[in-house]
Amino acid sequence: MLGRTARQMIRSHRRSAPIKGIAVICEKYLRAWHNDAFFEFDRNGERFAIQCFAQWAGARPLTIWDVGAHHGEWADAVHSAMPTARVTSCEILPPIAELLAARHRDADWLTIRNIGLSDAAGSVEVTWNKDHDTTNSITPRSSSKWFAGGDLQTITCPVSTIDQLIAEGAPPPDLLKVDVEGHDAFVLDGANQLLGGDRAPRMIQFEYGDTWIPAGRLLYQTSAMLAACGYKIGRLYPHHVEFRDYSYADENFRMGNMIATREPDLLALLSSPR
Repeated sequence: MLGRTARQMIRSHRRSAPIKGIAVICEKYLRAWHNDAFFEFDRNGERFAIQCFAQWAGARPLTIWDVGAHHGEWADAVHSAMPTARVTSCEILPPIAELLAARHRDADWLTIRNIGLSDAAGSVEVTWNKDHDTTNSITPRSSSKWFAGGDLQTITCPVSTIDQLIAEGAPPPDLLKVDVEGHDAFVLDGANQLLGGDRAPRMIQFEYGDTWIPAGRLLYQTSAMLAACGYKIGRLYPHHVEFRDYSYADENFRMGNMIATREPDLLALLSSPR
């Protein structure tokens, strides 16, 4: 631990090249420590989480929802691990939904819905970032490098809620994955009835990070809602989930995935380092 004198030396010399260099190294260390903005599916923990869920589920019949499906990469990984599961993929942008359908034309295990999910039914404006279309968003990070000078198009898209789709007859998900570039909290708000009931998802994966800033949402709010429904919440790392009670220090807006479950055996699997 740095002493008072060392800390004051750093404050007083923060423009010096050596101090700047140390700060850069420390930030890179912390980005790795927090698994921040690391999107390599096989190494960032997402495949680990799927494998844990598959091990826990065993031969159970499963319904899985992929909200923010993009081209279906996550759905493909789920199908590989759980080939008998039925997957529903929701993709809000029609051009992306068409590509998703074209890639999975013969996938009888997959249902594709060209609709977005939110906290209320209606319509929203979605920014399609054609140069970086994994960043398409209802509340885009307009000043970020991903959008500066990009080929952007705004499309009006319909949205529903998870609770409404279930009321209309959609089977509730055992595993719910949400990756919607900052709108994740609203999607979960729209599942209030499901999350508090007997048919709540056994595991939820959602993305949290600086995409939440334009949306004006905090992890604090979503963590409190999930905890009230009996869920334990933790950040996903390559080989484990660190479940713990929310702390204000967790409000760091570092991009990554959060996992929630209220199944003790599944929690134990996810918590154990591999």
